[in-house]
Amino acid sequence: MVALLAIGASAIQVGSPTIGSDTQDRIKNVATTFTVTNNNSAAMTGISFSLGGGAENTKYALTVTGPSNISANSPATYTINGTIPLDHPGVDSNLEEKAVKIGTLAVTGTVGSSTESLTTDINMQAVNQLKIKKARVECDTKSQSIDDGDRVKNLKPGMDCTLEVEVENQFDDNDNNNQKIGDISFDTVDIKLDSSDGDIDVDEDDDIDGLDAGDEDSISADLQIDEEADDGSVSIDVRVSSRDDNGALHGEQLDFRLEIERLSHDVQIRRIELVPAAVQNCEASNVKLSTNVLNQGKRDEDEAAVEAVASDLSFSKKVEDIQLDKDDSTSATFDIPVPKGQKAGVVRVDVKTYFDSTAPSNSGSVELTINDCDGTDEQPAVDPAMEDKKTSVVVPQQPVTSSGQAQAAPKKTTSFTDSKAYVALLVVLSVLIAAAIVALVVVMVRKKRD
Repeated sequence: MVALLAIGASAIQVGSPTIGSDTQDRIKNVATTFTVTNNNSAAMTGISFSLGGGAENTKYALTVTGPSNISANSPATYTINGTIPLDHPGVDSNLEEKAVKIGTLAVTGTVGSSTESLTTDINMQAVNQLKIKKARVECDTKSQSIDDGDRVKNLKPGMDCTLEVEVENQFDDNDNNNQKIGDISFDTVDIKLDSSDGDIDVDEDDDIDGLDAGDEDSISADLQIDEEADDGSVSIDVRVSSRDDNGALHGEQLDFRLEIERLSHDVQIRRIELVPAAVQNCEASNVKLSTNVLNQGKRDEDEAAVEAVASDLSFSKKVEDIQLDKDDSTSATFDIPVPKGQKAGVVRVDVKTYFDSTAPSNSGSVELTINDCDGTDEQPAVDPAMEDKKTSVVVPQQPVTSSGQAQAAPKKTTSFTDSKAYVALLVVLSVLIAAAIVALVVVMVRKKRD
């Protein structure tokens, strides 16, 4: 029985016709060919065709032409002609530029005293006119153009990224010959963003109101990487879709991946705060430096350290033996003395982090302003607003490139008159002068005696 069914099923073969292509306008009289093969040992006669499953709809106006008989064990070519309606989609439900099934075509013929029949699908395709022209991702100082399937590498937990998507209406802004295949707009373009992982917080969906033929427009969305995001690859899906003035669906989908990488050791500086932001050099003062650090590495840290260095103030201090589990944060504060008479100007205060006490991890800096008191000895009255003024810096992720040791205080320059050699020279000259005076006195006394 199975063998007989197999023989019967293979007695006739019919190709599935596809009308149109990914460049085909929605117009009348679009034709394509397909093949019917008679696998019987006798000729097949009285071949006829019937439409179903929606293909019989008059908007398609489908007709099939070709021979009415097929010789034994021979193929025959047939032509199917029809209209691609104005509302025919340019993409399928997944926003892929593919032909869409519009119905079925049944082929029937007679072989001897038997009737052979087989049904196939009819597909139709028209041009997609809504495209993603450009996509770009910016994460801190990193910027990259995105195509489908691309990867954005070397991203860190806690990074804030921006995704810009530019879309284009590729319909011609002229309607040649009044065929309604040009000068077609999109009323609302929907742009949906989705992430495969909760470690990425994606802005809500957005849309573009009104996109005329030949026009371009863009939207911008925030992609926030969670500070506790794990190593791995996160997929971001961008779906752009709309129906044109005739009701046809158009659009495009773009998928890319964000590659999140954690270092084995990564003690991040999340904030540096300096209070006050400015002091005066009439008398000695202190400023308070506050830092917040986060262990963004893969491992727990038992010997993390934070160091503050202000070379111009000959200040260096290091807080050691900080225990930080993965994704934990802590604060460290430093009191930095500013001596009376310190040279006016801007003093840079560097902050460095370490793991294993001495291995450098990250660095950042903040600036302290030292104002001159115009030569007065007394400290002038301080504006109350100045007392509360502070400098707060959110530090970018910047690995330390130095050896991690505290910066040495600047060398002092001295003149020759301040040196020991100058004092010794004065002593020698004094002895020589004294000897000369004694010799002169002795000579005068001898002359008197003579």
